[in-house]
Amino acid sequence: MNTSNKLVFFNIFHFLTDVLSLMLAYCISYIITSQFLPINSIQDYLWVVIIYIPIWTFIMGVNGMYDTTTFTYYDRIFKYILFSTLFSSLLVALLRSSIKETMYNGLLFFFFFLISLIVMLIERYTLLYVLKNPNNKHIKQVMFVGAPSMYEKFNHFIEKTNIKIHVSSCLSIGENIDLDKNKLKEDVANFQESLKQHVIDEIYFAIPIRNFNEIKEYILVCNEMGITSRILLELSDMTLSRVHVASLGTFPMLTVHSISLNNLQLYLKRIMDIIGASVGLILSSLIWIVAAVAIKLDSPGPVIYYQNRVGMNGRIFKLYKFRSMYIDADERKKELASQNEMSGDLMFKLKNDPRVTKVGKFLRKASIDEFPQFLNVLKGDMSLVGTRPPTVDEVRHYKSYHRRRISIKPGITGMWQVSGRNAITNFDEVVTLDTKYIDQWSVWLDLKIIMKTVFVVFAKRGAS
Repeated sequence: MNTSNKLVFFNIFHFLTDVLSLMLAYCISYIITSQFLPINSIQDYLWVVIIYIPIWTFIMGVNGMYDTTTFTYYDRIFKYILFSTLFSSLLVALLRSSIKETMYNGLLFFFFFLISLIVMLIERYTLLYVLKNPNNKHIKQVMFVGAPSMYEKFNHFIEKTNIKIHVSSCLSIGENIDLDKNKLKEDVANFQESLKQHVIDEIYFAIPIRNFNEIKEYILVCNEMGITSRILLELSDMTLSRVHVASLGTFPMLTVHSISLNNLQLYLKRIMDIIGASVGLILSSLIWIVAAVAIKLDSPGPVIYYQNRVGMNGRIFKLYKFRSMYIDADERKKELASQNEMSGDLMFKLKNDPRVTKVGKFLRKASIDEFPQFLNVLKGDMSLVGTRPPTVDEVRHYKSYHRRRISIKPGITGMWQVSGRNAITNFDEVVTLDTKYIDQWSVWLDLKIIMKTVFVVFAKRGAS
């Protein structure tokens, strides 16, 4: 990526206004405090704003509040200003013990916290109101070129951002539908001539991705004339996907994805898996001994059962479980296929499965049979939370949209497990819950599912 373009959407006006507003809040706080008690000169406490302002603006920047493309919802502004203020104040408070006593005043700091919060909310909401209807002859003049059906959506999105433009003309391309007779006065065939006759700073091309080839020649014309082109691709057909834009050398790179690409959160998930699996193995060590003895006394066969399962994107791995069935369970499965309670051949489930041993029934009821999967988590084949790993045979029968549930690491527990396992007999409902987890995934969601799983296990609900 060209380094000159890294801050192309950075809102320097908002950044400078925030810095000045925070300095104003500090001055107001000092004046008010001085009315209640004698304090040192204003310079003695200046370290507070020197530390506070960079932290505050950094947090706002990380959350996209200095990006002109970020939607300016009132609740979003309030949330991030409150979070930035609380976090910055907490860090400054923690530094109190490392400075001279004469350089800290509790009342001044309290007033600064309160007044900065109020001032920043007033400043941001005032700017939002004032800038919604800019009256500036120097505002960018824009031509919209694209599918008529996308114009309304384009305008809707622009109005929600801090991007200030004036759409002076429109050209229809990609669809044979009239957009607006008052605006669509130009003919695509006269595109180049149209650019010469109008003041155009930028051109927004907005088309369905299938029509991308239709605009190549127009982009070349813009490039030749030195006019900036912005290309908006309609990807609404990909309802399960998100889009990430980056550069690979000189190649613009558009990434369409449905799983998380946030490396920081993925690292946190892996760390949580390692810690959780290690703690789980330590806490369940005594249960392992008791379960092993009980399994051996109940029926012949190994204590640990392993089976090939399908992991992330089709990887095959060996899943470990305490053996809860007789050793001929796999052979007898074909005989019981007609009794499968799950619709189709995509998952096998039988409430009173005759292949389950007496001890196995208890192990399953208490979910103890899953404990060896902590080893799978440590190996990296599985995660604490994810989708349940299917068998190789089940995946052979998957339709294309079913495979989305194996686009992430499988888990010991997941959305399906805490939503009433025995109550669900339709495989598509399982897929719906799994894909819902994939779409909404976050570290916090994993923690909530783990807590729900503990409750489900102790309540002895849903296991079989």
